[in-house]
Amino acid sequence: MSGIQMINKRASRSTSSERSSSGTLRRELWLRDGDQAFLASVATGEDDDPFLEEYWMHTFREDNTFKSILSGPDGALGKVPADSRPQHKFGFWAYITEVYHTESRVDTWEPVTGASGKTMYKEEVNDFRIIPLSFGRGNNIWNQLVDVYNDWGHLSKGIIRIRRSGTGLDTTYTITATTKEDDIPESKHIEISDLPSVKDYLMQTYTESGSSESEEKASVPDSGVSLEDDDSDDLPF
Repeated sequence: MSGIQMINKRASRSTSSERSSSGTLRRELWLRDGDQAFLASVATGEDDDPFLEEYWMHTFREDNTFKSILSGPDGALGKVPADSRPQHKFGFWAYITEVYHTESRVDTWEPVTGASGKTMYKEEVNDFRIIPLSFGRGNNIWNQLVDVYNDWGHLSKGIIRIRRSGTGLDTTYTITATTKEDDIPESKHIEISDLPSVKDYLMQTYTESGSSESEEKASVPDSGVSLEDDDSDDLPF
């Protein structure tokens, strides 16, 4: 488990691969081009925060799907292609209030027209999800989260907006603090104690054993090779 300061020190010495499949129920939130998510962070960013973690992930095509395997200091925690290189990522638990989409893919999404006349489609989520993001070129995505932490003193002070723009190599993310006054409902606070740490979730979901016996291996590998962002529309993130 890590806090903003600890991850920041390591991130300044390194930079970035992506995600996996193990048959367990995924609890991440994946955004598409143009999506905007509004969320209240469960992670505070303080030292030893179990709800914020950095990690390295191998992602590769297997048959007609993409698979991801977590990496540890001794290499991948599962079988990966010989030329696979892990990408530096971070993830944190958050309560997602809503996601706005540029097109309607589900009948229950509510059309909302903004002041500019642009219509987006509002998906009510109202549940806990892990937000997985790459550090970005020069740690630019991670640094935006650090800016929110520095402005607020901790990550759980208010509502954060995350917006994805572009596809493929042109994908960018923006992370900003908002003035929205939504918060995690009181009735949902009891569920926070049942959330696994990000590290435990990754171990259960993205290792072939799915076992916590390898927990000590699920740290940031010194030998990891940084990659440029390579998001693809075919990937689930």
